Order: sequence, then structure tokens, then C-alpha cells
Amino acid sequence: MYNCIFSPHCTEMTCDRSCPIFVQTNYLLERNGISFSSAVFKRDEESIKTALNVIHSCQDRLGTVVTENTVNTAELLTYCSICENWKGSQLHCNVYSLKFSRYIEITKQSWNTHSETDELEYMRIWSNSSKVLIVSNIDYVNFGDFESQTLLNLIQSRQVVGKTTIIVSPPLSRLVGKGSFFVGLHDILERTKVK
Repeated sequence: MYNCIFSPHCTEMTCDRSCPIFVQTNYLLERNGISFSSAVFKRDEESIKTALNVIHSCQDRLGTVVTENTVNTAELLTYCSICENWKGSQLHCNVYSLKFSRYIEITKQSWNTHSETDELEYMRIWSNSSKVLIVSNIDYVNFGDFESQTLLNLIQSRQVVGKTTIIVSPPLSRLVGKGSFFVGLHDILERTKVK
């Protein structure tokens, strides 16, 4: 068997890598930067159940997950979302993990070059079109008006069409920012915390 998330349950004796399950799940894992050496494949059953409960409670709405380890939590939520949503994806990026600090960084770089990179263009496309969006790395952002407005716009555009958006955040008191947009963003994150 090849590296497939369903290998332990596969009934095929030989795999020729043309299986739709393998192709679609592999595409989504690759698109979200999850390799088979990731710690997410060694997580215990209880943490996977907790992640699935979070995903189900945030379905078609915004939810904020507050955690000490934002990177591992975002990766686990992304993996579980892929397991839940791969079927029928037809090689569309229907689960996307947006590293918000990187998104802000390359957006600002594009201002200097007066052109957008392919990476930035795809980040925008997948952030807007994915069925499930996991936003992480907000703990590495100094939220001024631009950063706050960018995240607020993304949240609002997805809420209007009822898409699942999960923000993975450190304790909200640790977020760094200023201005009225940051206060509004902080209030939204506080109101949408997943218990």
C-alpha cells in the first residue's frame, strides 16, 4: 500500500495509485502541507474525536478554537476536515488551511512589486472557495487596521454564503493589535469561541 489515509481499511491487495480515494485525499493533504511524517498521524483517538466535534459544531458558520498549541491544533483540524470532506471533491480544494501571517506577508510584498504571485492568487481563491477553511498563525500577526480588516472581510465573505470557517487562536488576551477594527475582530473571536 502507498501512503494513503485509508490504507489500514483498504480491501485492495495491490494499489496502482489510480484509486479515487487515494487521489483525492492525497491532493488535499498535499495542498495543505500535511506529509505522512506529520505528527497528526500519531494522534490518539480522543484528540481526533475532540477535533471532529469542533468541526461539526462549526459547520456552516464561524468558530474560534482557543489553544496553546495553534500549529498542531490547526493541522489536526485540517486533517480531520479532509477525512470528513474528501468524498466528491473532484480535485477541488474543498478544505484549506490558511496560514494568515504568510498571507499578510506576501500580500504586502505584492505592493512593492505591483504584481501578485501565483501563491497569493491561489491562497485567495482557496480561502474564498473552500468548503472548510482553517485559519491559523494569527498569533504571529501584529493586527493593525489592514490586518484586522483583511481577516474581518474574509470572515464576512464566508459567513454570507454559510461556509465553515475555523479560526485557531492562542488565548485571545495574547493577540497583539490596536485600533477599532482590532477591537471588532477581537469581539467576534470572543463571541464565536468553541466551548
